[in-house]
This record gives sequence, C-alpha cells and structure tokens, in this order.
Amino acid sequence: MSFSYPTFIVLYAASMLVGVVLGMLVTVGWKDLDWRKALKSARFNALYLILVVGLPVIAIVENLIRNPDEATKEIVYTNWIFGMGGDAVRLLQDRLDYQVVADLSIVIYVWVFSYIVYFTPMLILAKDDRATFRRYAIAIMFNFAVLLPFYVFFPVTVTGFYADSGVTPLLYIDSNWGRMVTGVDPLNNDFPSGHVSLVLTPLLVLGTAREDYRVYYRFLIVALVGIVFVVLYLGVHWLADVFGGFALGIGAYLISGSERVQMTIDRYFRAATLRLFGEERG
Repeated sequence: MSFSYPTFIVLYAASMLVGVVLGMLVTVGWKDLDWRKALKSARFNALYLILVVGLPVIAIVENLIRNPDEATKEIVYTNWIFGMGGDAVRLLQDRLDYQVVADLSIVIYVWVFSYIVYFTPMLILAKDDRATFRRYAIAIMFNFAVLLPFYVFFPVTVTGFYADSGVTPLLYIDSNWGRMVTGVDPLNNDFPSGHVSLVLTPLLVLGTAREDYRVYYRFLIVALVGIVFVVLYLGVHWLADVFGGFALGIGAYLISGSERVQMTIDRYFRAATLRLFGEERG
C-alpha cells in the first residue's frame, strides 16, 4: 500500500510516539514510571537536554555554512576514502540483492536510528539517573564537536552517488523514505559515520551505568549490528566511515568518563541552569 508523502510523515511521527510509549513500558514498567520525577530530572538537566535534542537538528542545517570550495574538496576526499576498501560495499549489495532486505534496512537506518537518538535521553530522565545523563550528554556533545567540523571541512560523498563505486543508492531511490532523507541530507556527510558513533555511544555509556538498563542495552547491541550493516548495504557509508564512527564513539565514551571533564563542564552548565530556571525544590 502506498501513501502520499504528508500521510507518510504523519504515520512516521505516530509510529515514533507509539514506539516511545512501548519502549518506556518495556524498559521501565508502568508501575515504576514516575512522570513527575522525570520532569524534575529534565528541569535539573535542562541545558544538557536542550543540547542533546538540538545538536542533531544543527547537523541537519550545517550544510548552510559550507565552504564554496567544497565541490573540489569533496571529489578529492571521496577518492581518498574510496581507495580504502571502496569495493567492499558493492560486493555486499551483490550478495544480498533482495527487496525485503532493502526495505528492512531502510527502516533500521531511518526509524530505528532516530528512535535511539531521542528515546535514550528520555529513558535516562525517566529513571532520574542524573549522573548517567550528564555523562551521556557530554559524550553526545563530543560526538558533534567532531562530526560537524568533519562534515563541513572534509566532505565525502555517499557511496551510492559516487560514480566509480558501482553501488546502488538503495536508500535514496525509495519514494517516501528516500524523500525524507534527501530533504535534510546533503549526501556528503559521510566521514565519520554519525549513525555508528551515536548508537555506540549510548551502548557504552549505559553498559557501565549504575542503574539497570539491561533490556535497552541488549536492544542497542542488536541495533548497532544492524546499523553497521545497513549504512554499508544501502549505499550510504564507506568502510572507513564505519571504522571512524567506532573510533569516535569510543573516544566520546572515554572522554565523558573523565571526572575532571565532567566537573569542568558541569560547573558551567549548573550555573547557567540556575540562572535560567532557578534552584530546584523538592
């Protein structure tokens, strides 16, 4: 069954909302879900929350501040990345040329990834796990502090739109999913892979948290395996992008775990939060 694009977007948003509710019920439980406690936690972490939610949006509009010499740089950098195992992506598509694999991969790339980006902070807030939220937010900040400069100054074309790759742009030829992606993606934000790093980061952070995130942690493990596969299979990323994403996710996890880094950043965030929202009561 085919839908018009506006209907598709409405269904996408509705499915995301349903997914969040079901995710909360599975990972927290209805009896343990205290919305007042979650809202207090959100208020306490207000600036961190704004950054965690806002940074992915900034990544979408960063193409507005690109260099005028980008086209030339993009060719040079993509040729360089292609030389580091570019043929592997085409071979993967050739071995798995099935429509059902492509359809499932698109859902994982677009829906599951977006779900993880926005559900993760909501889950941590629902548990009122303030220490973990601080570390998670700092790790996400570090991710984008690396991703955005690379995307602006080191543009690399997606595999599906690089002429010499022989890769089919499976993600972008889908009528609705592809339209939603190309509407916000300049198709040269490739190295390192933000999809990989932004799924690996919460996996590592929650894996060492004091609170119990076991159910969601298992989901993240499966999701990471799926994300690594689909970013290659769909004609989005190169192998080098995936390795770069792993390196970035691990780096973000290690840096965010430094008590000195946490306390330095948190001191400024706490002061700004008090000025903006006042002191938390109760």
